[in-house]
Amino acid sequence: MKIAILAPTITPIVSYGGLGDVMRDLPKFLDKDNDVIVLTLNHYGKYYKLPYEIIGNIPIVYKGSKIVFEVLKTKHPETGVEIIAFSNNKVNNLDVWDPLKYEIFSDLVVAYLDENKVDIVSGHDWMCGLAIAKCKDILDLPTTLTIHNEAFKGSLIEYKGEVLTFLELGLKYADAVNTVSPTHAEEIRNIDYIKKYIENKPFHGILNGIDIDEYDPYKIIDRMYRLSNCKLNPKNYAYVAPYSTEDAHETKPKIKYSWFYNGGVFEYVEDWNKYFDKIEVHGEIKGDITTPLIGFVGRATYQKGFKTIFEALPELLEKHDIRFVFLTKGEKDIEEKLKELAKEFYGKVMSIIGYCLPLTSVIFAGSDWIIMPSYWEPCGLVQMEAMSYCTPVIATETGGLKDTIISLNPNPLENPNFNKATGVLFKVPDKYGLIWGIEHALNWSFYRIKEICMFIQYRKICPDHPYDYNSPLPMMMRNCHHHVVKNLSWQNSPSIKKYIGLFGGGIYKHYF
Repeated sequence: MKIAILAPTITPIVSYGGLGDVMRDLPKFLDKDNDVIVLTLNHYGKYYKLPYEIIGNIPIVYKGSKIVFEVLKTKHPETGVEIIAFSNNKVNNLDVWDPLKYEIFSDLVVAYLDENKVDIVSGHDWMCGLAIAKCKDILDLPTTLTIHNEAFKGSLIEYKGEVLTFLELGLKYADAVNTVSPTHAEEIRNIDYIKKYIENKPFHGILNGIDIDEYDPYKIIDRMYRLSNCKLNPKNYAYVAPYSTEDAHETKPKIKYSWFYNGGVFEYVEDWNKYFDKIEVHGEIKGDITTPLIGFVGRATYQKGFKTIFEALPELLEKHDIRFVFLTKGEKDIEEKLKELAKEFYGKVMSIIGYCLPLTSVIFAGSDWIIMPSYWEPCGLVQMEAMSYCTPVIATETGGLKDTIISLNPNPLENPNFNKATGVLFKVPDKYGLIWGIEHALNWSFYRIKEICMFIQYRKICPDHPYDYNSPLPMMMRNCHHHVVKNLSWQNSPSIKKYIGLFGGGIYKHYF
């Protein structure tokens, strides 16, 4: 099957959130048994930095003005998948999410695919909605649309006498539709504008995955070094070592202490800022090696639960001897509140503001728990990445978080599942839900671990230290990595086969 994937952004060339990661990984694993080509825009001219050839030009008339685009042919630097990037210097430098870019993109896609035939076109999120409509309407091609976040529909646009958002146009014209987790598919199927357009066509929830080779804790040093363009060797700044499920309980606490409690992160950031976009570190955290550290990695948007975080943290920090580290960038008011939190609770909260992929690895590796108190989460990749580094996750029971995290039972004394759990899920995404989730996690990984030997009869040795091999936390560390490898990786989950099924359903719906 020849598949054209329309990709708004692609990690690491132009990366914004989980969408870019999926646009790197999904084509890679589809390409193993299919012929895949990725179509995108040359945002900020970044594709000029890759080896490329100009294979032609496409003239576009936009509102009476003629704009000529170069057609660049290149390959993804990590996966080798073929990429076609449309390039015009003036359009390149518009904001990545400017709707004008995606109006023009739709005509570029049609012009290119009119000369380069494919079996199906797969569009992703609102940015590709108009392109999907035109591929179906003008080229008579089978199409599918993947909704990554229905909260963002794009601007209104007129097409064939109708005024709809980009996302609505994609939904109307797509032959098959999916979103990125089974639970989220059920959560959104009855939203009015979605229900209207998915009637009588395939609609599924297909779980995103991660490439376990990319997030292997045994390759942590290689990943951090590579993601700094081989400029910063993490071993020069603080303790870091490859680890597996069998020694995670020994290695992770040392990484925590060295990078965060002993300040290794500061020198790393200082050198990072010499080469890349600057990031800021606010606050300092101190503790001994058994002081719990809770991490957060993700965009600074209120969807991610920041209202809840700002309400819950002061109370948690007053009651418990715990530490928090945040790595985020986004809405300015959230960034400012995180800076204030780091100042108010100096010694207990560190807020790292900026975009630094290598630091995600060391936060996942060094944290005892990761929090994701999202108000909704179509899929989420952070929880999978954290679990791949043997770090359990405290999260809202919603969307893909519910589908990917195996929750510790509410009363593990009566019904222990430490040998299966990969995190803690709480139902209500408010202050009290998050406080309960964090306290439940810390109770059974730090504070009450001696109680479990009375109830788990098959354990011959009662743990008396949070990082003992048979303590709950190391047990959950092992569960996390095994769960990701077996059930959540693109390599082993059924998601790639389900995408092939979606494409088949789209082709059938289109022609029959």
